[in-house]
Amino acid sequence: MSEGICRLTARAGDLIVLSGLLLFGTSSVAAEAAKMAKVGILTTAMSPWHTETEGFRDGLKELGYSEGKNIVFAARAAHGDPVRLRGTAEDLVQQKPDVLYCVSNHGAQACQAATKTIPIVVAGIGDPVRLGLVKNLAQPGGNITGIANLRAELSAKRLELFKQMVPSLRRVLVSYDPREPDELEALTVARAAAKPLGLNLIEHPITERLQIETALAELKEGGDDGILIVQSGLNLNIPGRSLEVATSNDIPTMYPQSFWARFGALASFGPDQYAQGQQAARLAHRIMTGTPIASLPIERPDRVEFVINLQTAKRLGLQLSESVLLQADRVIE
Repeated sequence: MSEGICRLTARAGDLIVLSGLLLFGTSSVAAEAAKMAKVGILTTAMSPWHTETEGFRDGLKELGYSEGKNIVFAARAAHGDPVRLRGTAEDLVQQKPDVLYCVSNHGAQACQAATKTIPIVVAGIGDPVRLGLVKNLAQPGGNITGIANLRAELSAKRLELFKQMVPSLRRVLVSYDPREPDELEALTVARAAAKPLGLNLIEHPITERLQIETALAELKEGGDDGILIVQSGLNLNIPGRSLEVATSNDIPTMYPQSFWARFGALASFGPDQYAQGQQAARLAHRIMTGTPIASLPIERPDRVEFVINLQTAKRLGLQLSESVLLQADRVIE
């Protein structure tokens, strides 16, 4: 069968896969004039399928898309290496997807650099205006829309919850990349919140992975020291390496994503990553069903959650108060 000629009759609203090509049936009388459809996914994570991308895939499934039957995904991961993103994004663009779903600041910027025409839905990013992705939130213009996190703004609340969980907390390490605007903003917010809470921030700028070791080595167990993570992704391996050291040395940690709480961090407070993927799926669906991307404003996360790992709390010898537990959206036991 030739690539360019296929004749099918599609039911309204159906997506049809034929010989590896996708045909999108509209809900109008023009259903037979179906168009091709494909979704490209780009993430800085180690695997293309993780919390945010799985939420995106499941969100599309809830909207009637079935992988292998009426939708295909071209999913790529940069394995924590931002340098690989540009080439990976260009590779995805060459496949001519109808929509690109790009996760993280660097992922979104790589997609933006790769195409000015293919609609891009972003998630897991900071301020899209500061990042240069859009002109403003209400009227983004161009070919980008999506969900902007509240990561920096929520740093103050994270410190407040951290102190409630660990009343003995006195010093909090914040390792950050000074080249990243979101991390600098999160640090500024945390700095303003620390003094009223009786906390001393240990501010540690790093631009290379090994530079974090000195700061981590200075921390001591016992409840006086803790770690606040301000990164959204795997930048310089700060989140991953911090958790390794914290776990080995019984140091409490607070993260912006629930992923880390599931893998041993004491707690997290931030947007629900899975729900954010589902939210992005609704935007992608609107684009694929004919809504101009320029008319879709940047959204805020539908859900922000406080997650506590009770196993970690017990290992650290913490007796969490009832008021703290009642604030939690989820408790991992």
